[in-house]
Amino acid sequence: MPGRPTIVGAAWVFFFTLEFAAVTVSAQMVGSRDLTSGWRAPTERISVPETCARSGSSIANDGASDTVNAGDDENSLEVTIVSISPFPLQIGNDFTANVRLKNSGAKAVLVPSVTDGERVLGVVTDSTEEKYEVGDVSFRLMTGKDHRTPVFLNSGGALFANPDDKSSYLPLEPGNWLEIKLEGIVECGLEDCLGEIRPDNKAALTAWWYQRVLSHRINGCDETHASAKVREASSAPFSVGIRNPPSKSAKAAPKK
Repeated sequence: MPGRPTIVGAAWVFFFTLEFAAVTVSAQMVGSRDLTSGWRAPTERISVPETCARSGSSIANDGASDTVNAGDDENSLEVTIVSISPFPLQIGNDFTANVRLKNSGAKAVLVPSVTDGERVLGVVTDSTEEKYEVGDVSFRLMTGKDHRTPVFLNSGGALFANPDDKSSYLPLEPGNWLEIKLEGIVECGLEDCLGEIRPDNKAALTAWWYQRVLSHRINGCDETHASAKVREASSAPFSVGIRNPPSKSAKAAPKK
């Protein structure tokens, strides 16, 4: 006849259950953004003085942004394509995607959360610099036999924040996530495409999250646009079918 569990064994089971329950409760979706309903990037508000006979313009890459705290792991953000619609996709046609940004690290992660960038554009008091933080999702599609050459698709949608206003961010505690719904087109979004989109029953689609601080500075008659990376992350491949669109004759054929 089996003996009763010891007090130590019963206590271990009790505390293990509590710890498991706490982890389960803390891991949850804490926000969602539907960018298919609309979004807007901020417009520049400062410019070189009208008294300038000539003006110079330059682009600078500042490297990592100072909004990343020392010791933060920029790779702690996990990107996942949750769903795609329609399925399969058609070459040249639109699609919508639900993408999840999950904090898989040990510290809280701040991600931009405002869909209207005009609300977050920050201008310093002397009106010589303006800046904002932006995060967006790009899609890369690989078709064909080897799935080696990615094609960056044409997509739209971004979230914004003011680096000096923490309320414009969504804090993701460890295990929590944000879901974003956005649109794309099954066509190359670059001027020069490295690959070709072909029909494929097992094409590989990945989502790339890129978060950075953009700034615009005026120094006398010169202006500088700069970009400083905060973090980036790519999803695992999402298997999706790719089809040619139906021919015009097929669309026009009457139903029997």
